[in-house]
This record gives sequence, structure tokens and C-alpha cells, in this order.
Amino acid sequence: MLLSGLPFTTNSQVVLSGSSIPGVGDTLRQMVDNFPVGLEPGEAGGDQVWDFSTIQGLYVMETVFHPAARGRASREFPSANSVLQLSDGLENYFQLTDEELIELGVAGSDPIDIGMQLTGEYYPPLVGKRAQMSYGEELKQSSSLIFPLRISQLPDTLFADFPFRPDSIRLRVQVDRTDFADAWGILLIKEQVFNVLRVKRSEVTRTRIDVKSGFFPWIDVSDIFGIGELGTQRSNTYFFYDEYEKEPIVTLNADKDGNVVRADYIYNDQTSADLRIAIPDERGLHVYPNPSYGLVSLNFVDLEPGRYTVKVRNILGVSKWESTFVVDGHKRTKADLSNFEPGTYLYSLLDHNNNIIMTKRLVIIRP
Repeated sequence: MLLSGLPFTTNSQVVLSGSSIPGVGDTLRQMVDNFPVGLEPGEAGGDQVWDFSTIQGLYVMETVFHPAARGRASREFPSANSVLQLSDGLENYFQLTDEELIELGVAGSDPIDIGMQLTGEYYPPLVGKRAQMSYGEELKQSSSLIFPLRISQLPDTLFADFPFRPDSIRLRVQVDRTDFADAWGILLIKEQVFNVLRVKRSEVTRTRIDVKSGFFPWIDVSDIFGIGELGTQRSNTYFFYDEYEKEPIVTLNADKDGNVVRADYIYNDQTSADLRIAIPDERGLHVYPNPSYGLVSLNFVDLEPGRYTVKVRNILGVSKWESTFVVDGHKRTKADLSNFEPGTYLYSLLDHNNNIIMTKRLVIIRP
């Protein structure tokens, strides 16, 4: 683990407080948007503005930090004081302190998709979140998530080409993680404004297989099993924290090409309104958010299979934007109208015969 600081001097920066670290018994709630529209992490640096007004969650995700004793594998993690019980019997064990959230390991049914009940421990433990982190700080960590396997669980033919028969085998997930507090600024979401610190997490995981015999050291035999680069995964995650909230205000998950593929955001009285409008049941086209800064989600609902055209006009009837889509039932896509002048517009949905199915109002505003 390497912690370093950079000599930045700025104002109005967020420093994560101890109250932002979850405690045993806490329940964290976030809205989940699995089809984010127009969301970009943006540039690094200070005094940034992130407009995430197009974010639209479809359901609430709850993260409950139960006492560790509730976990079925709690005896395997004596230093744990909390456990997350996830789907399919998977359990994540933590040590929660006043200053850190520490990841100890995982247990449960098939946590690494090889069809076995396994328990894995991080060597050394990983820090998932740390209080007092501020702009310019970097936390580098390397850890191995070790899953011991029983030779008796594996077929004898698996070792037919080995020069020796191992008496121990383990699956090792090597984790190399860098958390860098690379930006700070103002985040806009659902008519709310937050002062945030952005922490970019870059992570590389490599799945390997090691064997051992007698007093000889562990040997990496991953290439023999054909894992190679197939066992390597890379990810970037952006956490937007404010000073006190236990949940990130927004979390952006990006694929290997840098595209945001999922967005989670804090659940509160204002964002919970999304649950009432995220899945409209009225047939036609629904544009969200409305009013909007210009980046919008087009939600097609319960339409017959075919080609449909969306037209946007100003109040004088002048066409400003038009696009055609193939829809079968439901579809969600995005449109960038950020070059529109602030004002009121009309959007219409037309069928393949150019018949207008519906027309509604759209308001474009500026922050």
C-alpha cells in the first residue's frame, strides 16, 4: 500500500470526514441507472462542474452492513465486524472503523463462477474507503484474494500432464488498485447541488492458479490451464463523494473503452421521484428529464414493431431536430439537444406513414 500527497493548494475542497465511513448496522441506498444517457466523468482538476441531470434510475439498491456474526462464514474472518449478504448466497466481509472501510474477503456459493462453495481472503486486506482523503492524494494497493481448493474436489485427469501430483491447489485473484482523488467541484443532480471530491479507481484483476507439493513453494500453473490473459480484467470507477454522506453522491462505472455503462446515485426525497417516472406506462414517447439542459433520454413505451420518427420543433413550428428509430415494444436511447436555445419546444412521435401519434412539450433551460 502506497499513500502519497501532491502539493495542490485550492479552496472549497471536500475532505472526507469520519462520518462518511459506514458503520455496523447502516443501510445505504442508491438509485441504479443501467442505461446512462450523456454521462461523462469529465476532466481531472479543481473547480469542476458535473451536470448529471440526465441520470435516471430504475430501482433502488440497498447495501446493509449486518453484524459479522450473521454471516455463515463469519468464523473464517475473526477480525470482521460486518458482512454484506448479497444475491445467490455471496457474502462480503469487512472491518469497519472510524476512519476506514476495510475489505477482508468473500465467501459463498460460486463467488468466482467455478461451481464450488468457496471462501477467499485478501492478503493483505484492501481499503475500500478512507476518511480524511483530499484532493491530490493517491492510494495504491496490491492484494491477493486467495481461495484454497481441495484436491479431492478436482478430477485426476486435470493433472495428467503434470510432472508431479500437487497436494495443494489454490485460486488466486491478484488485485492491483489505485484510488486517486483527481478532481473536485460542484455536482448537479435532480435540482440538487453537491460539493464533491471525485476519486478515480483504476483496478486490474488477474485470476491465476497455483499448485504446491510438499515443502516446495507455490508454482503458478495458469498457462497450463489456459487462463493467460483471459483471466485479466481492467476497470475504471469514478466515485463522487461529499464530505458527510456514507453513499457516494454518484458512482460511474466505465468499460475498458471509457464508456459509462452504469451509474448509481444517492437515494433521497428528491431522487426517489425517479421511481414514479422512470418506467412510464402510457403508450408513446416520454422524454426525460424535462425541463432539461439538453441531454435527454428518449423512452419509447409499448409501441408496435416498426420505424418511428421523433421531431422537435420550436413554438413557431420550425423543425430543430429529427431522427428515426426502429422500435419493438420498448426502447430507450439518448439525444443531445444541448445546442438548443433555452425555451419551450414541442416533440412529436410519428409512425412510418408520417402520421403523428402524439405531441408533448419539452423545456430547455440553462444552469
